Amino acid sequence: MAAPPKLWLLRRSAAPVSYIAASLNLPLRDAWFDAADRALGFDWLALLGWMDAHATLHPVFSMIYSSLIPQTVAVVLALALAGWLEWLRIFILAFIISTIVTIVIAALVPAEGVWGFHKLSAADYPNIVPATREIHLPVFHGLRDGSYRDLVATGAQGIITFPSLHSALAVIVTLALWPVPVLRWVGLAINGLMLVSIPVDGGHYFIDIFAGLAIALASVIAARRIAKFAHQPQLQTAGGEIGLAASR
Repeated sequence: MAAPPKLWLLRRSAAPVSYIAASLNLPLRDAWFDAADRALGFDWLALLGWMDAHATLHPVFSMIYSSLIPQTVAVVLALALAGWLEWLRIFILAFIISTIVTIVIAALVPAEGVWGFHKLSAADYPNIVPATREIHLPVFHGLRDGSYRDLVATGAQGIITFPSLHSALAVIVTLALWPVPVLRWVGLAINGLMLVSIPVDGGHYFIDIFAGLAIALASVIAARRIAKFAHQPQLQTAGGEIGLAASR
């Protein structure tokens, strides 16, 4: 049951690393991502308008968007108690890989996100309070211009736009719960709604989500191969010991 502290430490250490990455101050690529959304036929402002017009539903989306930490704990407990230790190993590896890859890509193609790019204010969405909004912008721009240099773990702002780590982890959590009969459908429902909530509550372009999904699948594949490779020497040693015992 040492997995939760390890994942907690990863999340806490990832925030300062993402801050360092933002301080590289490479050119912002929001125009690229906005153009990609429009080329794919997605209208982010229209989704914001829909969310604002259906304000009674928004608290559900906001709550689901913020559910990744309890979901992570639930995955670890469920897989450990059900005896799916190989799946637990793959989950932890995929979690780590996706986090590292996302931070590296975000450093190379930084973006301030839709709130800053579209210059939105509370007057543009008077009936809802999205989870992130423009809260991260002072920190993000302060890191880029050198006026902000505090590396914090607890209380750090999420400043990664492309790719969406939230999207990647939503998929990884869902796949991790798949061996557990009841929880697989719960995870699928929750994280399906999470993907809907991410553009507005996470301040992400739609292309961020697609990139996050791709990273999730690649991370799970890589994690399975690493877990299999790392386990082979143990299997071979065990097999050798069995062979020696049988020959005696």
